[in-house]
Amino acid sequence: MTIFKRLSAFLGAMLLICMLLPVSAFAAGSIDPNRDVSLTISYRDGNTALRGASFSVYLVATVDEYGELTTTNDFANYNVKIRGKNDAAWRTLASTLEGYVLRDGLTPADKGTTDRQGSITFPSTGKKLTQGLYLVIGSRLTQNGRRYDPAPFMAMLPAQNITYNTWEYDIAVNAKYDSSAIPTNPPVTPGTTRISRKVLKVWEDDGFEAERPKEIEVQLLRGGEVYSTVKLNAANNWRYTWTDLDSRYAWKVVEKELEGYTVTVTREGVTFVVTNTYGETIEDNETPLSGELPKTGQLWWPVPVLIAAGLLFIIIGLARRRGIRYEN
Repeated sequence: MTIFKRLSAFLGAMLLICMLLPVSAFAAGSIDPNRDVSLTISYRDGNTALRGASFSVYLVATVDEYGELTTTNDFANYNVKIRGKNDAAWRTLASTLEGYVLRDGLTPADKGTTDRQGSITFPSTGKKLTQGLYLVIGSRLTQNGRRYDPAPFMAMLPAQNITYNTWEYDIAVNAKYDSSAIPTNPPVTPGTTRISRKVLKVWEDDGFEAERPKEIEVQLLRGGEVYSTVKLNAANNWRYTWTDLDSRYAWKVVEKELEGYTVTVTREGVTFVVTNTYGETIEDNETPLSGELPKTGQLWWPVPVLIAAGLLFIIIGLARRRGIRYEN
């Protein structure tokens, strides 16, 4: 039975080495830092191409060959969590960052307008995109008697293909939007349609309510510029309503930076919900994940190898038992 003992010892040592080695040592599934990346956006209303729509892309974080993110200087001071576990989390992150980008007038990594087919590809001529996590923002488009407000979204370049555990460097997406008809019957003078917007503050700080500030400031943006600043507190139930707003503009809400809390901004109808979570840390080197993906730097290929090794151990064990039975 010496041969079984030696084989078992060898396999055990190999498995131990595999478990102790950092997963990044297995380079088969790492990102190629020398590959160019691109993003193609299709913007259509059914069969109708939405032409001349403006889109801008902003580099939120760079990515290394193991999929680890490092926030860029432009976004490092915003109290957000650069992490996504599902599509809803990504939409929330994009919605939150959009307001800050518009308010602070950040410079995009690239920008352009859709062509006759309602399509645009980044990078534009003469430019190159850095590998990383991008925020994509579009401007309102008026076409065929309708207004189209594109929803901001996050794009990882390159993106991970879960099925094949590979990285895709040329990404194509369909941009989503909110659409509304421009009133024409009866005719109205542009700008005479008035709308309202609301803001509601939500605290996620169970057990730490005493740490809340007495009030916070929220800014209403009109076309990206600060139109109004209000203070929310317990006296007004942490909410406010703006009325008599011009419908020709796209209205956004941002919260002035608040130390010790992360922030998210979502929209529900005419209401912007601003949520502050206490005690979360803003971490660099986080990998954006969509769905149930392996964590930063992990690869799936060692899994079947370990399973096969486990089955081999079982076979060896059975053979060893059988050998012992024969000896007896």
